[in-house]
Amino acid sequence: MSFLLPKGSDFFRLFGQLQGDVERMSALFSDFVKEFDDFDGYVEKAHEIEMSADKTAHQIVGELNRSFITPFDREDIHHLAYEMDEIVDLIEDIVRNVQLYHFEARVESMREFADCFVKATGHLGKMTEQLKHLKHTPEFLKEKIAIHEIEDRADLLFENAIDKLFSEGGDPILVIKTKDILEEMENVVDKYQHVGNMIESIVIKMC
Repeated sequence: MSFLLPKGSDFFRLFGQLQGDVERMSALFSDFVKEFDDFDGYVEKAHEIEMSADKTAHQIVGELNRSFITPFDREDIHHLAYEMDEIVDLIEDIVRNVQLYHFEARVESMREFADCFVKATGHLGKMTEQLKHLKHTPEFLKEKIAIHEIEDRADLLFENAIDKLFSEGGDPILVIKTKDILEEMENVVDKYQHVGNMIESIVIKMC
């Protein structure tokens, strides 16, 4: 009858592992944009982290299939695992596309976006850690607001970079490639905000 017992600790442990992969990927991207070299090496490292995140997400789904009682809604657990894994996937895509597009110089605002990733990851980690308590505390709300502020900053970075990109013109192919990377970086920050909102929604439902 052990499968009938709550296994919240297992879910929270696995979400902690998934958060760890988000942290590793955001740190890797930060190093990548600073060095902007050895693209093949960074692509390989990013893929390793992505595989780790996929494995953890699949483990969470496996726990769902084995557990009769869960710490919060089963659909929310499944959705949160998928969305956190998606952050890792999106950042890996950027690293891979920089390699595929053969960029010779950093994309406008890349360093700033990398800083957004790292900071948003830190705040998301605190929200994930507090998820086990299922309490909507002032500290919890503070982390969620911080992610929203980072998303606002990223929107401004994107708008300014796009404006400069099309104002300066240049090689049309390079403009298209650069716009693609800028959109991908903005999408990552949007995803952080989405995941933060999801965690808050879960906590509010369980309070």
